[in-house]
Amino acid sequence: MQLAAAIWRRLAAPRDGTRTAVRRLAAARFISMAGTDATGVAVGFALYEQTRSPQWLSLSLLLTIGVGALLAPLGGRVGDLLDRRKLMIGAELALCAVFATLAVVHTPVALLALGLLASALGTVFGPASGAAIAHIAGERQLAWANGVIATGANLGKSAGRLLAGALISAFGPAGVFLLDALTYLVSALLIVSVRRAFSGRLLDPPEDTAAERRGVDGGLRLLMSQRTLRLLVASACISTFATGFSMTAEVPLVFDLGAGAIGLGALTGCWGAGMVAGSWYGGRVLHEGNEAAGVLAGRLAMAAGVGLVAVSPSLAPMLVCYLLGGAGGGLMGVAAQSIVLRQAPDHVRARLLGTIESCRNLAFGMGVVGAGALVSLIGPRPVYALVGLAMALGTLPVAALVRRPSGPPPVRPAEAV
Repeated sequence: MQLAAAIWRRLAAPRDGTRTAVRRLAAARFISMAGTDATGVAVGFALYEQTRSPQWLSLSLLLTIGVGALLAPLGGRVGDLLDRRKLMIGAELALCAVFATLAVVHTPVALLALGLLASALGTVFGPASGAAIAHIAGERQLAWANGVIATGANLGKSAGRLLAGALISAFGPAGVFLLDALTYLVSALLIVSVRRAFSGRLLDPPEDTAAERRGVDGGLRLLMSQRTLRLLVASACISTFATGFSMTAEVPLVFDLGAGAIGLGALTGCWGAGMVAGSWYGGRVLHEGNEAAGVLAGRLAMAAGVGLVAVSPSLAPMLVCYLLGGAGGGLMGVAAQSIVLRQAPDHVRARLLGTIESCRNLAFGMGVVGAGALVSLIGPRPVYALVGLAMALGTLPVAALVRRPSGPPPVRPAEAV
């Protein structure tokens, strides 16, 4: 107890500059994402253990994606209208309660119902968190802050996936749900310890005019009004749609190789390790002048990494391909997030992020729906080749941004939108 009190006093100390605040939020993301990804594996395990039905797994995935697509714009609007700090803390505490409940009651119906509730809470937290980081970091440190947050989240995802099997074996799904509840509680406490404002008018015009309020009334209007955002989201949707096919092909691929669960864990672990490296590197080298090129380079690396799996003779070179693709994904994520946040005034950022997330969820859901049939028809390796080609084609919208002599256009005043 004394050690816990000492740690809390250090976290709650007045020393709370921009970098300290960002690092605390990154630590919160690391902890909660580790629990979230371990729980994702545990939910699938518990569903299949009780039902022995792949249809339940598909239903769970499709319902989760559907909730994300439908509620993300609403979650973004909430993140712009309410206090983001309180909203993030409340969402983490509510998620803590959800997974504590699942630790006690985890029938198939409860897993689906509470999983949907958790997805809904995630649509509130995500946009508010992204918009808050932009305000805390400011324009000069935006790429660095996005890199730190992405690195923390990617490390948490990798740790959760790598440890999921061992945690399920040691504690069972109920134990994993309880551990996840504790991670959300710790995450909420870390957010509480950040004393800086989570919203404001950092990039807005000085006067809040009626024309401004009419001009930007939602993320979709802002998205459709700016060419830079349209091109970025078009590229993201193409890549995300293709990802639904490669994720479906992963398990059949490792079975064809005879690698089993160990091979699957190695592949996902390598992708996660690549994401960590790419986001860490992106946070240190990206800035306003090269972020569009960073998105293009990242997308090309993803396309190459996924596509080369199709011609790899064994598991070992496939692991290298996954490292390359993950590194590209990490670099691309930091660069794209920074561009998006620079294009939106603070009071509409969360709505914009929610709208983009909804578009990506819809694209992923469309990919998942047709992926199983295609994998069954032509096999996993040809699917990887097609996914790599689709991702390469998805770089064309970003290439249009890079060809601009001055890169993406600067943020426009809200009245002009």
